[in-house]
This record gives sequence, C-alpha cells and structure tokens, in this order.
Amino acid sequence: MSNHQKSAATTRKKHSFPSRFAYRGVRAEITLKLIFSWAIAIASLASAVKLLPYHLSQQAKLKELRIQVRETEARVVKLREQLNKNFDPQQTKNLMEQYSSLLAPNQSRIYWLSEEARELEEQGSKGSRKPKRQEKFP
Repeated sequence: MSNHQKSAATTRKKHSFPSRFAYRGVRAEITLKLIFSWAIAIASLASAVKLLPYHLSQQAKLKELRIQVRETEARVVKLREQLNKNFDPQQTKNLMEQYSSLLAPNQSRIYWLSEEARELEEQGSKGSRKPKRQEKFP
C-alpha cells in the first residue's frame, strides 16, 4: 500500500468509528431534559392530587347552590303569580273578602264548629244559664 492509501484508511477509521465521548454533551442534554420533564410531571400530579378534595368540595357547594336557586326561582314564580293576582282589577272584590272581614251587604259569614267545640259549647250552656254564643256578623 502506498502512503496515500494508508492515510486514507486511517482517516476512514477515525470517521467511521466515533469515539465513546464524542456525544457526551448531547447525552447529558437529553438526560437533563428527561429528568426535568419527569420532575415537572410528578409535580403536576402531586398538585392535582392536592387540588382534588378542594375541587370535590366546591362541586358539592355548587350543587347545593343550584338546588337553592331552583327553590328560590320556584318561590319567585309563586310570588309573582300572587302579585299579579293581587293587582288584577277583576279580583278586587274577592281579595277584599279574602283579606278582611268585610262582606257584601247581602252576605253574612258562617263559622263552622267542629264536633268537639259544639260539645264544649253545649256543656258550657248546661252548666250555666248564659245564653249561647251568637254568631258575629260584621
């Protein structure tokens, strides 16, 4: 072999088999990136685990508030209907009778007594000579 051929063969050997330490920097960079990525992943999982009970309690409070909102909305609808009824000009006469003891001049109020009240009234009238209680007519 000639001198030139020997140097070409040695050159090929150097380029074809890189040394063991040639990619040391790239390996270190990849290793550090992997370590930091795993550290970030572990930290995010730990944070999620810590936040889970808080999230669940907030969801329970939100559910309770939604129930209260539904109940309040139902009450508002009922009150709104009552308000409309109270301000309805056609209902004025009925409302006056409902909320006061006033009646039309040609009507009288009837009070129904339960059996117990009737028995008590009869016993009271037998024991004393007081007249029976009379109905009150406004």
